[in-house]
Amino acid sequence: MPAEKGPLVLGIDLGTSAVKVVALDGHGIVLGTGTAPFPTHSEVPAQAEQDPADWIAAVAAAMADLDLPAPQRSRIAGIGLTAQLPTLVCLGAAGPLGRAITWKDSRADGSTAEALVEGQRRVEGQRRALYERTGMPIDGRYLGPMFRHHWRHRFTEIDAVLSAKDYLAFVLTGERVTDPSTAAGYGVYDLAAGAYSDELRELWGIPRGALPAVRPAHSAAGTLSATGTRLLGVPAGVAVTVGAADSVSSAFAMAGLEEGVVCITMGSSTVILDALREPKLDPQTRYLLTPHVEPGWYGREMDLLATGTGYRWLSGLLGLREGQLDEYAAESPPGARGVTFAPYLAGGEQGALWDPSLRGSLSGLTLQHTSRDLARAFLEGVGFEIRRCLDVLADTVPTREVVLAGHLTEHASSLQMLADILDQPIQPVPAGSPAAVGAALGALQCVTSVPQVPRSRTSWPAEVLPGRDAGAYRGLYAAYLEQAGKSC
Repeated sequence: MPAEKGPLVLGIDLGTSAVKVVALDGHGIVLGTGTAPFPTHSEVPAQAEQDPADWIAAVAAAMADLDLPAPQRSRIAGIGLTAQLPTLVCLGAAGPLGRAITWKDSRADGSTAEALVEGQRRVEGQRRALYERTGMPIDGRYLGPMFRHHWRHRFTEIDAVLSAKDYLAFVLTGERVTDPSTAAGYGVYDLAAGAYSDELRELWGIPRGALPAVRPAHSAAGTLSATGTRLLGVPAGVAVTVGAADSVSSAFAMAGLEEGVVCITMGSSTVILDALREPKLDPQTRYLLTPHVEPGWYGREMDLLATGTGYRWLSGLLGLREGQLDEYAAESPPGARGVTFAPYLAGGEQGALWDPSLRGSLSGLTLQHTSRDLARAFLEGVGFEIRRCLDVLADTVPTREVVLAGHLTEHASSLQMLADILDQPIQPVPAGSPAAVGAALGALQCVTSVPQVPRSRTSWPAEVLPGRDAGAYRGLYAAYLEQAGKSC
């Protein structure tokens, strides 16, 4: 079917700070993009909440920003969804009961530890048991623990407990559905059974019947409701997929489903994720194991919580414009002249460490150091933590390719620095939202029944090879492991 006559699809990514929309043709080629931001509310320490009404307004604004002519919009046949995870939305009879609690909110960490003690005397023993059952190193950032901390005393008001993506699907279709990768973020999904556990649901106090039905990510959640049609400005009756978590959606767009390929997606956080045909838990609980976008596939995932937000924070602290931090970092030598920056700025860290007590730190400072050294030390710290994660994954499954998306791909010096730190080649992905593209590819699969549309790499940037500083970074990385966090 000629591209000019075939169906088009949309991918909608409800991210941590903005909604991104992408339009693809039947060959997976991007035809148009749109974006719109929304705020996060942090009035008290450790709080990170968002208003679902702001999400919906941002969806409409991103669609208005989408550079796709009206004749092409009329050919849209499917819509794929993805979103930040875990982010909690509690629905009552009239809609959301207040703000959503995002994955950046750490207020439930303490009460989650208490709940695990109540459940089984020793926190670590209970966390290991939960990990073996759910694939998740459970802490206060999962939906079940969030619900217990913030909502268990108001459970009679609750009609539904949803994630951000599931709420968007509900607004567009009226259906309360989720997929396995998102259900895993609830902290009550039994990985082996492929279903919610009543025992875990009761542990977190979630009312019976409040959880959405679980369906495959690339299946149809339903068709656009009248509300959804008005919101998006596309034809009525268009199929909307159940969608998947942003991490696995990004990886699907970047690499499809291939073992041995590690995808690094850098946004507000940095997600490191590969794909496996068989579930493989970590004896030391250093990564989460999530269902991937297709049944029978799994992803080993590690999340660095404050890489993008830390980048923006440090840029603001130093009075730098967008991208200038990378320019400053390029003016300092490898090792930042002795400064080390542990980038645990979110009030805890996940990655390969999973320690809510970790805090960011600077060491080695003297009066002779400059803002250039601080910039490089921060980017090196992020790179070292990415390397720590890749080393863990490579312990059991050899890495044959590293694919990278996000801010770093736009800065040659920082990209080279990361290749040197990782000591292996990096394949950059073109700019844009890989999560939105992955959601759109899922919609294309849903409406055309094509198992997987491969993305052409002919227009992708060239692979970046380790350079002359790779040798120096081997020693610097070893020293970093001794100093920052716990050595893996």
